[in-house]
Amino acid sequence: MATKLVTFDVYMALLDIQGSLTPVVANALDMDAAAAGDFVAGWRAAQMTYAAASNSLNLGHTPFRTCTRMGLDYLLARKGLDLDVAERTRLVLAWDRMTPWPEAVDLIHLVKAKGYATAILSNGDQDMLDAVAGIFEGGFDHVLSAETAGAYKPHPDVYDLPRRILGVATTEILHVAGASGDVLGARAFGMRCFWSNRSGDLVLNPKFGADYQASDLNGLLEVL
Repeated sequence: MATKLVTFDVYMALLDIQGSLTPVVANALDMDAAAAGDFVAGWRAAQMTYAAASNSLNLGHTPFRTCTRMGLDYLLARKGLDLDVAERTRLVLAWDRMTPWPEAVDLIHLVKAKGYATAILSNGDQDMLDAVAGIFEGGFDHVLSAETAGAYKPHPDVYDLPRRILGVATTEILHVAGASGDVLGARAFGMRCFWSNRSGDLVLNPKFGADYQASDLNGLLEVL
């Protein structure tokens, strides 16, 4: 079937996590750029580790903002660092104000200009993703959150949201991923996937590799 809807991951495909958060962390913790960059990478890893645990613990869905805060608290404790509550909250809220990749905003509007519906399909809480959507100046028709699914990627319930909520068949969707785990989840669900693979990464299981990939989002325009 022809593509009707293009869905986008947020935190890897559209936003520059390292570039956005490194100066914020450097300022808050009085670190140089290299140390702050390492801290951001560790924070992201801890955040996603708890999101994965939330999928498995059978204790209900942990909000993504909580996963973010827990990842921050964990890493500060591991490194023997301390911040007051207000500063920790400021760091967590920085996830709502991250900078898009250079081509991202224009690309979303070009996709819409080609006649495709666009949607965010991401792990953030609904309020976090609504905040991010504002960065893209009306570029998204829909904002679909893992919070609604009650699970995090790569759980299939997340990838089923466009069908369940919007009534769009999975075969009519092209998902844009920015991380290998998202590629795996989309492809395992049966969704076609374009991978903006900036780091030259690989999918752990090649059986679920991307249908298309390029070194940045601009390659998507060659696919649509």
